[in-house]
Parts: sequence; structure tokens; C-alpha cells
Amino acid sequence: MYDNIYDYICGGIFMGIKEKSIMNSDKFNSLISLIENINMNKPFKDILDYIYDSFSAYIPYTYIGIALIEDDGETIKASFGASGKNHKNLPKRLLGYKTNIYDTSLIKIVQTGKERIINDLEDYTKGKSIKEYNKILLEEGIRSSITFPLKNNKKVIGIIFFSSNRKNIYKKEHIDFLKIIANSIALGLEKTIFIDDMIIGSVQALAKLAEQRDRNTGEHLKRISVYSRLLAKLLSKNKKYSDIINIDYIDNIERFSTLHDIGKVGIRDDILLKAGRLTPEEFSIMQAHTIYGSWVLKTAEKKVQKNGRSIFSMGIEIAEGHHEKWDGSGYPYGKAGEDIPLSARIVAVADVFDALTSKRSYKDAFSYEYSRNIIISESGKSFDPDIAGLFIEYDDEIRKVYERFKSQII
Repeated sequence: MYDNIYDYICGGIFMGIKEKSIMNSDKFNSLISLIENINMNKPFKDILDYIYDSFSAYIPYTYIGIALIEDDGETIKASFGASGKNHKNLPKRLLGYKTNIYDTSLIKIVQTGKERIINDLEDYTKGKSIKEYNKILLEEGIRSSITFPLKNNKKVIGIIFFSSNRKNIYKKEHIDFLKIIANSIALGLEKTIFIDDMIIGSVQALAKLAEQRDRNTGEHLKRISVYSRLLAKLLSKNKKYSDIINIDYIDNIERFSTLHDIGKVGIRDDILLKAGRLTPEEFSIMQAHTIYGSWVLKTAEKKVQKNGRSIFSMGIEIAEGHHEKWDGSGYPYGKAGEDIPLSARIVAVADVFDALTSKRSYKDAFSYEYSRNIIISESGKSFDPDIAGLFIEYDDEIRKVYERFKSQII
């Protein structure tokens, strides 16, 4: 057993040198730098970008993709990607794509734990019912790939793809070196992503505690995360936001939208659970949940920043700003227009739409049409016109998600 990441990876490096003599000094130095990057607690995306930039001189790839296994091994999701000029649109088109792993050939890699080489993707898919992800890969110029399982404690947690825009490029001698890279990436995932998940999961548990105190909210956190993701994804199609809203942004808003009301843990039960209308004094106390929420998350953020990380910046924006209004009439600070963070503006619409379409102790659930019309009518007043306008431009997509939740909220 190796005592740390350095020993683990270096053990693999020296074994590779001894057995295959595949390592030159530049490769070795690049790998040592990779180890240092992992041990510096850098975000995983930065580690992946470093790998892409550092090892292309030794391995003929033009895209590196990582898909993670989710839902207790049932699904696989394209989660990370790094590319250069050859495949600029590929990450945007592919990342976030999710499918049943048993409907793909990747299940064999998971079950056997062995790598796979495809040197002609066009030929590989010829005569078969082409999957959507293969269609995207071919359209974006991918012609060959070498694929490895990513393992954590002998369990396959995902798949890594080293892909090229050239056919017949990968050889068996590439496997030994790429195995070392794959092992490094698996450790980077463990050290960053899963630690992030643990930290965020702990804070989300606090948010659920706030939710459980207010029985009216039911499955509100789940729904608001889905609506927020959907609105962000639809808004990304607007050229104005295409450089701002990428797959990381969409994943983060889904994650952190659930923390929007975390500050309610600081609100007294007699106010939080009051069935009737709040008095002006009580409403002023209720408004403070936005401040409390930002305090909670800023405290958590300071803790992780000591380790050179940043996790909760979007969560802070959302908790603090989701009751601000486009015209400046909201709270806690009366911010207006684009002074309100985009994430908070998106979650504000998702939050109100779900509240409108949900049953509460003081009201029945409003219909989709009635709720949609309220959102549209508040464009330029309560809501960012670009976000409210999504209910006009993408009515069918939003309605489909609403219908999915309808049985839960009526």
C-alpha cells in the first residue's frame, strides 16, 4: 500500500520505467508537476486542463473527456472535458449528457475494468443504431479514442476518454503511460470532487433542516434545483449569456439553488410557520433569512479558502440575492438590474414559479397558465426580462417539466 498520492503515482511511474522503459525526463517532470498540482488542492477542472496542456506532446489526443457514473451505477454523465482549437464546441454540446450505462458499450469497460481502443469511430458505428453521444463526437471531428476506467478503491467511478481527430492513431504502447495519467485523475477526483460533494452535502443537509421546519415546502428544494437548471440551460442559448453560462455554471446552479433559503434556520418558528399574513415587523424579521443564509455560506467559504479552494461563491450570491427585484424594490439591499448576480436572478424566477404552482396552507396550487402569466407580467419589474421571456420562447420545454412535477405539487 502507498502512504500518499506522491508514493502511489511515483510507484506507478517507476514500475513503468522498469518494465517498459517508456519514460523520458520530460515526461517524468510533467508527471511530478501533475502530482504537485493534485496536492495543491486545485479545482479538478484546473488539473484536467493542466493534463491536456502538458502531455499532448507525448500522446496524440485532441480532446480529453471524463464521464462519471451516477444513480447507483445506473447512469453515466459526461462531466468534464478539455480541448483545444480542434473541438471548441464539443464540451458545450456533450457535457451534461446523461444516459443509462447499460444502453452503452461502456458497460463492458466498467464490468471488466479494462481499457478499449477505437481507431476508427466512423467504422465502429457503421451499420449500428448510432447513439446521440456518438453522433455529437463524429460531428465535432472525433475519429479515434482510447478509453480507460477510472477507479477508486478498486471500484469503477467513471470513464476517461483520450480522443483524437485522426484515425488509426492509438497503439498499445500508449496504454502504460495513459494508465498512470488515468490513476492520477482518479486520485484528483477523489481529492477534489468527492471532498467538495462531502462539504456541500453537509451544508445541503442544513438547508433540508430549514425545509423540514416549514412543512409547506415539501419537495420544493428538488423542484427548484430542476427549474433553475432548466432556466440556466435555456438562457445559455441567448448569445448574450453564451460565454457566461457553461456546463459548470449549469451544474452549480442546480447544486446551489437548494441553498437559497438556508438562512431560514435562523428564523423563529412562530414567524416561519405562521399560517396567516405576517405583520410588517414579522416580515422584516423574515427578510433577514437572506442575510443569515449568506453568513452561513460565507463562513463555510472562509473555511475552504484556507485550503486554497472556493466552493460556495454562487451559493452566497443565491442566498443573499434571490429576493432582490429587477426594478430595485426587493431585499435585502434593494439592488436592481444587472447589479443582482445572474444566478440569483435565475433562482428568483424558479423560486416564485414553483411557489405559484405549489399548494400551501394558505392557498391552492395555481395552474401552469396562470403562474406563467404572472412571471411574464413581472418582466422588467420583479424579474430580469431575459429570464421571464424564457416562459414565452420555451413554453413547451418548461411546461413538460411542470407536468412531470404536477402530481407532487397539487
